Amino acid sequence: MKSKSDFKKFLRLVAVLFREFRVFLITVTVAFFGSTTILYFLYPLEELPPHHHSFLGVAYDTLLLTFFEQPIPFVDDLRLIPVFFGLPILGLLVIVDGAVRLGNLVVQYRKFSQEWQKLVAASYQNHVIICGLGNVGKRVAEQLLKFEEEIVCIETREDSKFIAEMTRLRVPVLIADATRASVLEEANIKQAKALMALTDKDLNNLETALTARELNPEIRIVMRMFDQSLADKVKNSLGIECVYSASALAAPVFAQSVVSENLLSSFQFGSTLVNAYQIVIDEDSRFAGMKIDDVRKEYEITVLMHDRQGSVDWNPPTDIILTLGDKLLIVTEADGVKDLLALEKLT
Repeated sequence: MKSKSDFKKFLRLVAVLFREFRVFLITVTVAFFGSTTILYFLYPLEELPPHHHSFLGVAYDTLLLTFFEQPIPFVDDLRLIPVFFGLPILGLLVIVDGAVRLGNLVVQYRKFSQEWQKLVAASYQNHVIICGLGNVGKRVAEQLLKFEEEIVCIETREDSKFIAEMTRLRVPVLIADATRASVLEEANIKQAKALMALTDKDLNNLETALTARELNPEIRIVMRMFDQSLADKVKNSLGIECVYSASALAAPVFAQSVVSENLLSSFQFGSTLVNAYQIVIDEDSRFAGMKIDDVRKEYEITVLMHDRQGSVDWNPPTDIILTLGDKLLIVTEADGVKDLLALEKLT
């Protein structure tokens, strides 16, 4: 995976260099082949040794002329003056300009400066754009990086405490207003696969999402909103796939922390509230000595994981006998949780 990631970074570096030097490269290419063509058709090649007569031989002579060499004698022909005088001067300018620009890019690359981050962000494809690098945005960025997704961040505040952390991870962060179309274009919105509007301002998130949809009608949009009723209206009316209310998402977490420390998470699936619950096999546990299949059948739960002394087994065999120290991660609906909580109180 690392080699694949390194290869992507290399390709992105090549893309940045090509984009920055494209005028330079086009100019050099046109000048070189134009000069070669002029020499090939206008220079008296019959006066030169046979190895100078081919187009490839003339191209080699042109290359040497560019760098102040004199592979062929000067001919007093006005049509050839641009080649003999202009080409070496152009070569000198090209070398100086290329060296200065390349040196500047190397400095920006090493410092991971804002200029370099803009250049890199514009080269991303099939990436995720995160607008708002606050507490939520930073955590989302970390999770996406764990999934090996490529991300570009946009943050309005220069003093955001998470910019330095993203810089350390070599994630480009544009210091700009994400509601502006030009800023989203700098993040290459047209080639992005998703945009996440995660600032703490509902209207800014909405404006960013609508601007993104105008620039890229196919992009997937995930938006954070504090007002649940507004979130529902936005989702239903504007065709934005995922609109989440921070308070609505946080409510189950707060509730479950009161109910039981073993209730890890809750989420809605259709009309059913699904709960992720941890069963810990201790000395007082009623599950000690039972098979996983017995626990599953008796309490109508789905066993996802079995942990024994740090060795985690996904979708474990049903005939495993539970012993002290074992942990099970299960999912069940509300009634199943009530039964498990009742057992906790009895032990």
